[in-house]
Amino acid sequence: MRDLSDLQFALLLALPVLIFLLLVVAYPLGYAVWLSLHQIQFFGGYQADFVGLDNYRDVLGDAAFWNSTIVSVRFTVESVILTLLIGLGLALILNRPMRGRGLVRAIVILPWAVSPYGAGILFQCLTQGQTGLATAIAHLFGSQDAVNLMARAWIIELLAIGNAWNLAPLLAFFLLASMATTPTRLYDLAAIDRMRRWEVFRHVTLPPLRFTLFVFTCIITVLSLRAFDYIYTMSRGGPGDASEVLTYQLYKISFQDLNLGYGAAMSFYLLALILAATTLLYVLWGRREAR
Repeated sequence: MRDLSDLQFALLLALPVLIFLLLVVAYPLGYAVWLSLHQIQFFGGYQADFVGLDNYRDVLGDAAFWNSTIVSVRFTVESVILTLLIGLGLALILNRPMRGRGLVRAIVILPWAVSPYGAGILFQCLTQGQTGLATAIAHLFGSQDAVNLMARAWIIELLAIGNAWNLAPLLAFFLLASMATTPTRLYDLAAIDRMRRWEVFRHVTLPPLRFTLFVFTCIITVLSLRAFDYIYTMSRGGPGDASEVLTYQLYKISFQDLNLGYGAAMSFYLLALILAATTLLYVLWGRREAR
């Protein structure tokens, strides 16, 4: 019996994973493609009529789809920026010597342990008029009016803040791990050269963190574009359609209207948006970090 090559041995080890992925990914993806090419009807008996690419064309002509796309992109961009800023700030603070640093780190990581569903309920309670934080502060100053922060003008910003609150601690701890690899002698040399804090951050602290920041930018982008349960529990796409992201639009079309073919076609546009966003990040940023 001849020995297996390294490639053959690797493929043999990966075979169970490939079979598992085939079952849990390939079949649902293939079924979604089939659905997108059909008009599914449930009333008066189940019926699937082949319509070709009509669902895809109808999605492109749907004003609600384009509005949801803009909302999704805006929510994602704001979530990424806030998460990176908060996560980096937390990492810099936690990396400094302090008493009870272990306890502080345990407290900081707690928001990440909260599910997106729980985060949505929490921020809904904190921002809505009856139980909101702004209303409580207004009552302290003698006002009896309810202050509803979940207004159409800034609902996306509130959603992005809650999303960043949920994700930033995880980024902070990965950045802390990267900071631990920076030799302390570099900071000693920076002190000898009398570098300013900004210069130390730019030339000593930041370079080892750039790849981690790129990876998490991609992760946060994907998680934000596919976020549903957090937005569903916090705003339910409101006020009006102000926070109706693509995932919420898909939920309404597929599970409320039972228009599965149309919803499946729209889901592939969401997939294309996710792939385009991550590819753009790699071209503009990741390719430089991989060198």
